[in-house]
Amino acid sequence: MLTSEGLRCVWNSFLLDAYKQLSAFSKLVEEFSGVADFLLVYIDEAHPSDGWAAPGISPSSFEVKKHRNQEERCAAAHQLLEHFSLPPQCQVVADCMDNNANVAYGVSFERVCIVQRQKIAYLGGKGPFFYNLQEVRLWLEQNFSKR
Repeated sequence: MLTSEGLRCVWNSFLLDAYKQLSAFSKLVEEFSGVADFLLVYIDEAHPSDGWAAPGISPSSFEVKKHRNQEERCAAAHQLLEHFSLPPQCQVVADCMDNNANVAYGVSFERVCIVQRQKIAYLGGKGPFFYNLQEVRLWLEQNFSKR
């Protein structure tokens, strides 16, 4: 259930940058889960092993093939949950095969979005270069300071 106060979404392509931001993201979830719901939306794979593949970026990276159907995309999202330790307060969902969430929020391939009262209150830059969790922290602190 979503709180009336707000919602923060992190849109991630599996191999791109999730592992680099995980610690900062986890801290945000733990600190602000009392005032916001956290949702990670797994979208179309940016660097599928059978497409525009990226070399292994870390010892913790692994191969994900291009999703051909919703079942494969959900399986990849489940693999994300198994491979990375996400805080239990963060829900993980998979975008539909028509990529409607990705298109609606202009993600390509990572983006942080805060939705408050059914309106976008904060739309961060596109990742990996303009993805800034410090901006998200500042917004959350300014709007939900610990009283």
